Amino acid sequence: MQILSKQFIENDLADSKLIFLRGENLYQHGSYFLSEADFSRKQFVFQVDGAYGNYTTEILLTDTDVISSCTCPYPGKGCKHVVAAALNARDVLLKKEMQDKISPAKVDEPLLDEEPYLSEEEIMIQALNDREKRAKTESFELIAGDMIKGDHLVINKNHKKYRVTLHDPQNKKGHCSCPDYMTNGFGTCKHVQFLIRSLLNEPGADEKISRETFPFIDIFWDSKVNAPRLFAEQLSKEPEELKEILDVYFQADGTFRFEDVTRVMSLVNAISDNKRVRIRESLIQRIDRQILLKELEHFSDKDIPPLPLKTELYAYQKQGVAFGLFKPGALIGDEMGLGKTLQAIALTLLKKELFGFKRVVIVTLASLKEQWKREIEKFTNENAVIVEGNPKQRKCNYFNDPGLFKITNYEAVLRDVLLLSRYNPDLIILDEAQRIKNFSTKTADAVKSLPKKHAIVLTGTPLENKLEDIYSIVQFLDPYMLTPLWQFAGDHFLISRGKKSAVVGYKNLEKLNEKLKSIVIRRKKEDVLKDLPRQVVNNYYVDLTDEQLEIHEGYVRALLPILNKKFLTPVDLRRIQVLLLKMRQVCDSTFLIDRETHISPKLKELEGIIDEMVVQNNRKMVIFSEWTTMTFLIARTLSEMNISFVELSGKVPVKKRQALIDEFTKNPQCRIFLSTDAGGTGLNLQAADCVVNFELPWNPAKMNQRIGRVNRIGQESQCINVINFIAKKSIEEKIFTTIQLKTDLFKGVFDDGPDTVEFSREKRNEMLNRLREMMGEEPEPPVAESVDPEEIPEDMPYYLNPEVLNRQEEEEEEEEEEEEESIETLETAADADAQDDLSESRGNDSKEPDDQDLHEETGDNILAGHSPERIETVLNSGMQFMAGLMEMATGKKMGPLENQEKMLTIDRNTGEVTMKFKLPGF
Repeated sequence: MQILSKQFIENDLADSKLIFLRGENLYQHGSYFLSEADFSRKQFVFQVDGAYGNYTTEILLTDTDVISSCTCPYPGKGCKHVVAAALNARDVLLKKEMQDKISPAKVDEPLLDEEPYLSEEEIMIQALNDREKRAKTESFELIAGDMIKGDHLVINKNHKKYRVTLHDPQNKKGHCSCPDYMTNGFGTCKHVQFLIRSLLNEPGADEKISRETFPFIDIFWDSKVNAPRLFAEQLSKEPEELKEILDVYFQADGTFRFEDVTRVMSLVNAISDNKRVRIRESLIQRIDRQILLKELEHFSDKDIPPLPLKTELYAYQKQGVAFGLFKPGALIGDEMGLGKTLQAIALTLLKKELFGFKRVVIVTLASLKEQWKREIEKFTNENAVIVEGNPKQRKCNYFNDPGLFKITNYEAVLRDVLLLSRYNPDLIILDEAQRIKNFSTKTADAVKSLPKKHAIVLTGTPLENKLEDIYSIVQFLDPYMLTPLWQFAGDHFLISRGKKSAVVGYKNLEKLNEKLKSIVIRRKKEDVLKDLPRQVVNNYYVDLTDEQLEIHEGYVRALLPILNKKFLTPVDLRRIQVLLLKMRQVCDSTFLIDRETHISPKLKELEGIIDEMVVQNNRKMVIFSEWTTMTFLIARTLSEMNISFVELSGKVPVKKRQALIDEFTKNPQCRIFLSTDAGGTGLNLQAADCVVNFELPWNPAKMNQRIGRVNRIGQESQCINVINFIAKKSIEEKIFTTIQLKTDLFKGVFDDGPDTVEFSREKRNEMLNRLREMMGEEPEPPVAESVDPEEIPEDMPYYLNPEVLNRQEEEEEEEEEEEEESIETLETAADADAQDDLSESRGNDSKEPDDQDLHEETGDNILAGHSPERIETVLNSGMQFMAGLMEMATGKKMGPLENQEKMLTIDRNTGEVTMKFKLPGF
């Protein structure tokens, strides 16, 4: 490993310093992936999407040297592709080394007197030591009470205030209002230990304590025994009437007499006015929850009211609604595509009806906020508000905008904690909770701190695979079910011994699943196939970064002036094609634009979906992208995730494609088929049951072809999942919203096809108007095909009247003089212009005819088949006739410019018509 250091790659492997820098940039952002790895020989093969083709780069490590090769045209031995491959191989080797340390292939036999994993008692001791350490190292502010025995206030670095009560400081006995004390089972916490250490270190503390008597009767929740407890230093001196009441509920040592902790509420009612007794708020909250659970359990046998939805739920979805209706917290863990969102919406409406809920907050991924809003407003009569914008706008979204549902994302919760606390939601729905890595982060802490009456969590990840995250998720639903954490770890974690203890496995999973049955319901796809439709579509609306939006808007600014041109040349059409292509590409990754940076929120989103569907649920997936460069970037991500896949593009010979299909179909370890649209036709990919469109194609037929590779005869699964990525505030969203995949208007125009774009005037204008609408521009008014005769003003000159013109054409002989042909041509053109003017002035909405139809209706076809010279002569004759009319009307002559013979010329190459003439009086 020493030989493949970054310094070695820079100084010895790279051909030059400049090549190393370029290779390092390719390593960080470039499109390449590891296609083969032999760890025993330390040999690695990479596929690279290069500037002039696809290259294969190999790295082989020997005991004394690094042997590299690349098929690119660079003449040196250490090209930028070799540098990138070596840097990546270094990462792979380091990752493999770390995995071997954590989970070695062969574990040494443990010593006879030592187990390989920490015992439950050792885990408990570690947890206690951790609290003692944090009490010494973390920053706290103390607001001391009048006496050492009694109440004090401790404020942490986040300005949260906790009331800490000391009963017996010298024996470190007391309690705290913090969540950790309420659940840890130790009877202490870092705040208690900090307070005791701070007060006992003061001069004369022991003497002061000896003179103090605890000033009141304290009734609190004892986390050590999970029950109410009484502390009174001189209970014998209290009035007999009070002692008799307390004696009913507490033994002489202060322990609670009853198993049913809710019975303490009758004590609260009996002594609520007594100033000598303090019943702690944290105790009341704990008892209140127990009473709520009892009441909900009582209602659970009742029939479910009719669902106020605009659709019918499947049987298993109704079961999910019934499961969560009378629970303050429920986790719906159905596999992706089984309609968890609709179940949560139905649950919310029923909870609103039964419990009077008025404020519901949905916390989801940023890419799914639009999808939630669409689902709510499609299937219910409720309004849904997406919380976004600056702080003032977000506040308005919560408190002023009407709507039962407020939809926000996880990142926004962290900045809106105070706002959400003031909003005080009745119900919080956490969507895609499994996608929040390390659920003990600040964002997770913020989510768990929010007030709520009920909660629903939606996750498609099996519980047994991520116990660290599940603990925190369940704590959000029921903060007391799995606590304390050290006990949960002792029951279910295999923690290795050593200075750096690590979780290397799990145990007692059946016991955990049994414990979670009361709040978790999970169905897999194969369990409910008979209920499912043939195809389930999920649209993920992905937010672009500021960099992507800036590039995208630059293309928009370049596109709009072209769309607003009256006449478009073939060059303009090609330019439109290129600009729209670039707008779509930047939605995938900036690497497709500049080949230097790689910013791709879509790819991050894809990682989460792959983790859920492929890694966690062992399903096979087909991923489509139009561009080979993007498939390379996706392939690189897959190789980093250690997911086996095959990759197909148009560059793969037809003869070799079946071998890729066989590998994907027959190898259970090969989970993903990654393809450009070369795989959209002629391939059978029924081994998969999920299709991901990394970007939506212009042509819906192409979309159907993609899905048809999976959803076809021979497909064993009865339901196919289709996942579409749509970049928000981009051309993709406009395409999806405007066209909704119902038209193939853009077929062959904006696909990455030939340079020549030819189509009729009608179709061209229809396409341009659609683009103008998508870009927020006003469409051009269509040209009318005809105007009814009776609508023509009576004073219109005869030569502009099509009725007269038609009669004249009928009476004309087949052979006429050239001058007469010129006059008739001019009159016909003027007539067509008049029809255009009338159409615009009267707002005629008829469809504009294409070029051929227009020629046939106006008589312009008399020019068809003639050479440019012939047409030029005829048109110049017409111009001379117009000049004569002007001279008759004004007495002044209109003619060509000086040194110019003709007023009108036609370019023989482009067909462009140029008119140059001098107006009278100039």
